[in-house]
Amino acid sequence: MAIVEKPTDDMRVKLHRKVDYYKLRGLIWVMRKYPKKIKPPYTALQAEAQAVFTIASKCLRRISEHILEDWRVGSVGKTASWTDTFRGIIMKYWKLYRVIAPIAIDYKIIETDTQFKVEWDILQVYIGNELPEEFYKKEIILIDKKEILKMHKPIYFTLYLNSILRIVAPDILFGIT
Repeated sequence: MAIVEKPTDDMRVKLHRKVDYYKLRGLIWVMRKYPKKIKPPYTALQAEAQAVFTIASKCLRRISEHILEDWRVGSVGKTASWTDTFRGIIMKYWKLYRVIAPIAIDYKIIETDTQFKVEWDILQVYIGNELPEEFYKKEIILIDKKEILKMHKPIYFTLYLNSILRIVAPDILFGIT
């Protein structure tokens, strides 16, 4: 951006589509270069990232109302909305492994005599149309009943692939009945 005298018609014709003239705060004439736009022929990586983002957005509609409410409750008080968190987990997973993260579609808490278990319904979607999507169930032990009294309240749980990598599932408040 450069401060200039009042632009003349001669300057405007000469620099048409190269620079932009405007008044900064309505007082001073300035000129700047037009910003360069990204050309449509994207790189293969950019095109794949756009495809992953599109698939993540389409998968939002497939989440059950039960888990959707937990996504909304978990995002209260945070700067990012639940949809941004949802897409962000998928994009981070894709960045590491070049596949779309498994998505928790629904869950059910099962109470046995000694422990609580969570049964997850998981959707695995693939990039492209070569591989069909897969639905499967995964059951994990949430907590033993005798350990509940020792735990700090409130208790939240989610689903991780390993201790670091999170699968697309909300942080769910565990309510003891």
